[in-house]
Amino acid sequence: MEPTLTEEQARDRAEQHIQDAITVLPDEPTLNLLSDYSDECTDPTDNGPQGRYQVGKTYWLDDLSPERNDAYLDALRAHWEANNYRINSDNRPDDRTITVEHNEDAFRMSVVARPDDQRLSLGAGSPCIWPEGTPPEDDEPGF
Repeated sequence: MEPTLTEEQARDRAEQHIQDAITVLPDEPTLNLLSDYSDECTDPTDNGPQGRYQVGKTYWLDDLSPERNDAYLDALRAHWEANNYRINSDNRPDDRTITVEHNEDAFRMSVVARPDDQRLSLGAGSPCIWPEGTPPEDDEPGF
């Protein structure tokens, strides 16, 4: 079992992904925290061991004009494509959500325009990590 980022390092990395992304928007949003989470990877997609967590943050991007959402989404997609992210989904115009994953650190990001008021949210989350960065010590003797 390999060491990972710590929970604090993963939270900082998620924040950095978000900060890097908002710099490309044609207008400056006000960030209002929607979610700051740490959830156990109970069904990890990497088939790894239990006891690891995913951490991340999501912000409302306030003070942006909903009429310009297409420009914001286009700017984010272009940023992600130019910066080593894989586009996982972009079903515009029907669903105004883009999801991506960074090819090096496996952090995932998404931008979503709410259907009712077109308010944007932007989030980033870690892959499964050990809270302290290393797997727990095994109390059982090895075979």
